[in-house]
Amino acid sequence: MVDAAKVVAAVDKTYSDIQSVKTRMMGVTGTLNQLKVAVATALPAGGSNEGAQINLGFVRQELARAKEAVAKFKEAIQAAVDSGGAGAGAGARRVMKDDKSRTLYERVGGDLNIETAVEVMFAKCLVDPRVRSFFERNQRKMQQIRKKVYQFLSGFLGGPKLYDTTNVKPAHYHMNITDFHFDALMDLYQ
Repeated sequence: MVDAAKVVAAVDKTYSDIQSVKTRMMGVTGTLNQLKVAVATALPAGGSNEGAQINLGFVRQELARAKEAVAKFKEAIQAAVDSGGAGAGAGARRVMKDDKSRTLYERVGGDLNIETAVEVMFAKCLVDPRVRSFFERNQRKMQQIRKKVYQFLSGFLGGPKLYDTTNVKPAHYHMNITDFHFDALMDLYQ
């Protein structure tokens, strides 16, 4: 018979390990996104490198730090697999079943994965010429927009309803968003 306390302890440790890995990855992807945006904004609109003012020392330093963080991340993953942190067969590939009884919000991984998707999408928006003008705002405004997008997606996918959808159309009416812009944004989510 299996000791329930040991199972709960193993699950708690695995959960803690996964949260730690997610936190580290968020830091690495955040650093890389900031670096990418910094380089992209330093380049002229035409795409040529002539006259671009990029602090190469800073870029090299940040890339070295990101590579170091990725190496540490890989080591942590390998150590977890080697120690069997996720239980027997931790390194083995498992086939996931789509549990239709859970909400889509739960199936995509909840808060952290939705936040990550929003961050990745925003990083793409800042460099995509089709929608860049809608997202080039000051940092405070960008944080508000990110929060609203996260809240909208959370409720839309079956999570906590944090966003009032009754004002979506009036809030965007003055922005002159066309089907072209909407389709471009949906392309970035893929």
